[in-house]
Amino acid sequence: MNQKNFRNALLLTAFAMGAGVQAQTVAEAIALTESERFEKAATTLRSVLSASPTDGEAWFYLGENYFENDREDSASYCYTKGVEVNPRQPLNHAGMGKVLWVKGQRDQAIAKFTEAITIATDKANKFPKKLQAQTHREVAEGYFSGNNKDLAKAMAAVDAAIALDATDSEAYILKGDIMWEQNPTDASQPIALYKKASDLRTTSAKPVARRGFVYHRAKNYDAAIAEYDKAIGIEPGFAPAYRGRAESYFGKRDFQKAKADYDEYLKLNSGSQSAMVRYAQFLYLVQDYKPSLELIEKLQTAGVENNTLMRIKGYDQVELKDSANAMATLDAYFAKQPQDKVVPSDLQYYGRAVALMGNDSLAGEKIMAAAAMPNADPDLYMEAGTYFQKAKRFDRAVAAYQAKTNSSKVAVNDWYYLGGAAQKAGQYEVADMAWTKYIEKQPTIYQGYLGRARANVGLDPEKQTWQAKPYFEEALRKMKPEEIAGKASKDAEEAMFYLAFHHFYGSKDVATAKCWFQKVKDLNTGTERTKQSSDMLMSKELKDVAAGTCELQ
Repeated sequence: MNQKNFRNALLLTAFAMGAGVQAQTVAEAIALTESERFEKAATTLRSVLSASPTDGEAWFYLGENYFENDREDSASYCYTKGVEVNPRQPLNHAGMGKVLWVKGQRDQAIAKFTEAITIATDKANKFPKKLQAQTHREVAEGYFSGNNKDLAKAMAAVDAAIALDATDSEAYILKGDIMWEQNPTDASQPIALYKKASDLRTTSAKPVARRGFVYHRAKNYDAAIAEYDKAIGIEPGFAPAYRGRAESYFGKRDFQKAKADYDEYLKLNSGSQSAMVRYAQFLYLVQDYKPSLELIEKLQTAGVENNTLMRIKGYDQVELKDSANAMATLDAYFAKQPQDKVVPSDLQYYGRAVALMGNDSLAGEKIMAAAAMPNADPDLYMEAGTYFQKAKRFDRAVAAYQAKTNSSKVAVNDWYYLGGAAQKAGQYEVADMAWTKYIEKQPTIYQGYLGRARANVGLDPEKQTWQAKPYFEEALRKMKPEEIAGKASKDAEEAMFYLAFHHFYGSKDVATAKCWFQKVKDLNTGTERTKQSSDMLMSKELKDVAAGTCELQ
């Protein structure tokens, strides 16, 4: 071999070795992103790009790192840069689509998704099926991102990815996630898909940790912890498994083990601002509001600007009853937070902050708005109703409780609160309906019958029909003797008082009326009814009448 050919061979070998090293470095950065070591992954990828600024794939994975860390603007910059340096690289087009989708720009996002798939599947480009499959998977992830997911489009795209590459474990994980979102009550198929992903990538903790997350959401914390244990056994450095296990221990109220796992999570992410942000959130979750607030203020003093921190800071201040600062913090948070990133708990805590300032009515309105948001917990309607009741806005309380009874999460006591609020609002037909529903669920206790009785008193204000009579009678039948003599004495008095006047004015049976008035007097609760009954017993109409029997009809 002559000297020129020898030198060229050395250059080709060095180039191949350099490409291999670079590919390995990118793979390491991808693993760091999966392990939520976002800052270290970003540093690694920036070093690749400093040497190869036209590497479209490296730009994509740097964008992915930011996207996974909820830094959409930085992600968008990287994806856009990747398209600039290599317009034929389809993944960056898909990445741009993902950012547009989470920002609510659906039409533009779909256009970028279509462009990405068109480039990937163009036969002239001769891209391998693995890249085509990955492009479809990234598009599926886009449709599955943000607050307004399109599960049908996401499923179609991930199925297309699997059809092109049946060995892609990430596609099976994503399909499991989509199926779990479609039907959170059936985890069997998602778990099977995560198992398939594990079989394809036996050295990865990610699909195993995903199974832990499914069990965690189902509140099967022991099963979740067992899966996280397995994940840590496979990859001791997989930080999300420690975070997930910490949250499952938190679910079991084992705060000591939860904090120990979060300490390990922080060690694995030493110096990571993202990890510290998550830890501040965790401290809030375990109700360590003061340490959470102190950590946030420390990070902010160090120059960390993160709106999630501002959110949790406001939450902490509300929980600590710091009304003035809570309002200021949450106002600053909303000023920066994009509307599509606002979550129900944001409005819930804003409402609570407003309540701390003394405006219960506005607090109720804010929490009603939170309850109406996509994926909100319907129990927020009950909290809104409580504030409306405090403000004596009983009409709005009725609206809140009605919304709860029309939700997918109806509890027995929802009818109780609706009946009570409707009674106070003078909406007697609504009250009667609510108490009827309550009786269906609780037929053996007296409260529902008493509620119906009161509603029917309201429906018969002139005592033309005395239609509340059977409900008062049934309420008395359901009361236990110890209740009548104790905590239910005033309720029993109310029923007896009504029956006394029914017999006095309605049926004109003064002997029976005297019996009921005597029962009210004997209860001696000390109310105005007690006095009126005593007066009736001494009236000329009843004074010399022999008392009859007080039999329930």
